[in-house]
Amino acid sequence: MRGRRTRHEDVAPEHIAAVLRERIYGGIACLSTLLVLVRPADTDSSPWVAVVDVAVAAGGLWAASLLAEHVSHLAAHGTRLHGLEAVTAARASAQILQASGIPLLLLVISALGWMPYEVALRAGIWVLVVSLGLFALLAVRRTRLPFWKRLLLVVALLALGTLVVTVKTLAH
Repeated sequence: MRGRRTRHEDVAPEHIAAVLRERIYGGIACLSTLLVLVRPADTDSSPWVAVVDVAVAAGGLWAASLLAEHVSHLAAHGTRLHGLEAVTAARASAQILQASGIPLLLLVISALGWMPYEVALRAGIWVLVVSLGLFALLAVRRTRLPFWKRLLLVVALLALGTLVVTVKTLAH
C-alpha cells in the first residue's frame, strides 16, 4: 500500500546503527575466536571446548557492550538507562550473541558426532565472513551513496574478513 509506513521506517536510525554495529562487532569477535581454535592437527582440541570458548567470548563481549552502554549513558545523562532505552540497548547488544549462533550450532553438531570438528570450524568461519557481507549490505542500503560506493563498502568488509582468514590460514 502506498503511503503506509513500514515497521522499518518507524525504527530510529540510531537504533539501526547500534544493531548493525553490534552485529559486526559480534561477527568479528566470533570469527577471531574460531580462527584461534583452528590449530595444527597435532594439537588436542575438542568441539565442546570450542563451544565453551566461543560462548565465553561472545558472552564476555555482550556483557562488556551492555556495561559500556550503561556507563556511557550514565556519564552523558547523569541517570541510568530506563524503560525503552534499556530495552533498545539490550536488543542492540543481543546482536553480539546472535552472531555466534550458527557457529555455536555447528560446533554442537560436531560435538555430538554428526560433523567433523574441522568442518564445523571452517563452516563457522565462512558463515561469519558471509554474514559480515550481508550486514554490510544492510548497512549501505539506506544510504544515498552511489551504487559503486555501496558496493565498494560491502566488498571491503568481505575482503577484510577473507584477508583475516587467509592470513590466519597461512600462519599455520
